[in-house]
Formats: sequence, structure tokens, C-alpha cells
Amino acid sequence: MPVDPLTLLHEIDPNVLTDVVRHDQGRPDFDILNWTVQPLSHEKIIETTGGLFLLSGTGRDDQGTQAWSIVLKILNNPKEWGQDPRYWAYWKRELVAFQSGLLATLPIGLSAPRCYGTIEHEENGWIWMEHIEESTGRRWALEHFHEAARQAGNFAGAFLGGVPLPDAPWLSAPFFRNVFADGDWWATHMDPAALKNAWQSPLVQYAFSDALRSGVLRIWAEKYRFWETIDRLPQVLCHNDFHRRNLMFRMGTNGQQELVALDWAFCGPGALGMDLGELVATSAYFFEVEPAEVGELEVTVLDGYYAGLRDAGWSGDTQVVRLGYLLSATLWMGATLPGWAAVMLPDESGINVQAMYGRSANAVLAGWVTLTEFLLERAGEARQLMSKLGLA
Repeated sequence: MPVDPLTLLHEIDPNVLTDVVRHDQGRPDFDILNWTVQPLSHEKIIETTGGLFLLSGTGRDDQGTQAWSIVLKILNNPKEWGQDPRYWAYWKRELVAFQSGLLATLPIGLSAPRCYGTIEHEENGWIWMEHIEESTGRRWALEHFHEAARQAGNFAGAFLGGVPLPDAPWLSAPFFRNVFADGDWWATHMDPAALKNAWQSPLVQYAFSDALRSGVLRIWAEKYRFWETIDRLPQVLCHNDFHRRNLMFRMGTNGQQELVALDWAFCGPGALGMDLGELVATSAYFFEVEPAEVGELEVTVLDGYYAGLRDAGWSGDTQVVRLGYLLSATLWMGATLPGWAAVMLPDESGINVQAMYGRSANAVLAGWVTLTEFLLERAGEARQLMSKLGLA
């Protein structure tokens, strides 16, 4: 029987913990006086998610007594799947990304938490990292989304300006080709002809009209064309899970806010503008912005991203950026919201819907229908823009 991670952490070797805390504090003689451990709230949607834990306490050296706190992230090895380093859900991609040094040397615009060491076990992997304290409130205003997009644009612009695009063998293969591949879980789940599929769900049948169903299935029918277009757009390093819950602002040593992106488990090359699809659509999926207000968020985010690209010296066609955004939003959420509803919202799912989304299942379902309507309109715009740019 697997041992509960919290039990393991209560029994951790003090020497191991001391080394990590000394790294965090930058004080080689710092000794831990006491410590506690508690789980941090997080969304466990796939089996590779093992848990997040905050360890904190006090310590002392000749400079005096100091409070400290660090975070441990645990990645599960599912063994039956997720072993291919190019697979979208490769179980230890984030661990390897920290080990490689890539996440410590990202171009200006985005940063990852500082890593204090990794440990690999047969069953899982551990990543020791800094505890980020947000400089904003939990609920972002539009200006926070604008600034996050600006910094993301600056980051993407670095690759267009000459920073080499990483080409490590463990980076995700083209993301949407990967996650929506024929025969994989999503393609089967959304296929009306599959033995078990999302469209059989009473919740989905109740909430998603024939017109919405037709629109979603049209995206699936056109996925190869969308993928080919993404491949032809300018390529940058993408986070591929770039939404509010994976983003935090902290105050930098220069007094300026720095954007820290968490959870690099899906990272890999992708189209310019693609991360904006998650910043808009996935943030709305989690109700970090109300689905009815997503149009305003879209305008704000695109404006910020364009500004960041200009800061980085890029002066290309913004229609190309918008197309990358449209295709990402269309594929990542426009193609999947009925599928999410079938998995996440039934009483028997085991998901604490109120805790995850901050509202009842019925309210979540209504919001996702509104978001689907918006995204199907954006799918239509993507088709028109592909044709206009000669990419259809």
C-alpha cells in the first residue's frame, strides 16, 4: 500500500531538510529549530499530480533567528502511461526541466520558482522549491491580466529576437497534436461513436444544445487543419497551461512586479500567442473571470501581449498573434467543455465542485455553456483569419 506523502514528510531526514532550507536562505550554517508541514490546495485532475506541501518553521545561525518556508511538489509516476518524454503528460517533465537548468535561465518576462533540488523515487519525484508570496490579492483585476500578458509577450518576443528555442528531448511534442491525438483519451471521450463518450452524459445532453454540439464536433473534424496552421505560425517556447491559477506576481528586488509561472509540466514549442488561449479560456473555465466577461478579458490580454512583443523589439503582424490565440482557445476549451462537464460535474465524479470552482455544479455548467458559445464564435473567426492570411 502506498505511503501517504504527509506521513513521509513528517518523518523526513532533518539533514535533507536542513540542506534545502540553507539553500533557500542563502545561509550555509543555518540550523532548523522547528518545523511544520501542511498540504497546499491544488487541483488534481490527472494522476501525475502527487501534491503540494508547505514546510515552514524557524532557524538560527550567527546572524540570528529567522522564519523560513519552502514548498515541496510531488509528481506521481502512473507507470501504465506517461512514460514517453515527448508525451503531453510525461510524468516527470517538470522535474527534468528543473534538473536541466532551463527554468533557471528563462528569458525576461517569465520566471519559474527557484529550485533547491530534486529527488527521484520509483513511485514519484520530488521538487523542492521556493515559497512564492503573491504581491496581489487572490482575485485578479483586469490590469493584472494585462500585465501578465505583457510579460508573456516580452518572453515570447525574446525567441523571435534571437534567443534559441529549446530543443530538449523531454519537451512536449506539438501540444494539440499530442493531447488530441486519434485513439488517445480526449479524442475517444469526445467521439459520439465511441462506446463511452461525453455526449452520453445527461448533464451534457441537458445543457449543450444541438447547435453547440454541432459546433464542438466541427472543431474536432477540423483539428488536423488547425494543427497544420499552428505549425506554420512563428514558434516560441510555450508554457501550455498558462492560466491564472498557475501564475503569481511577486515583488522583485528592483521593486518591480515579477511574473512567476508555476507548473511547467506541459511546456514545449508552440505558436506565438498560443499561451493566451489558456490565459483567457482556462482562466474563465476556473471562473477566475466570469464567462460572461471573457470578451473584455480577451481585449485586455491581447493588448498586453502586443505591448510585450513591442517591448521585445518585435514589429510583426498582430493578426498572426491573434490567430495563435484563437486556435489555442478554440482547441483547448472550445473543443472540450462538454467533455469536462461529463467528467467533473456529476455527483458520482468524486470532485468537490464547490471547492474547485467556487460555485455549484449547476452554476459551473451554465458558465461553461456561455464560454462554449463565446469560443465557437472565436473558432469561426479563426477559420476566417486562416483564409485571410493564406493559411487555410
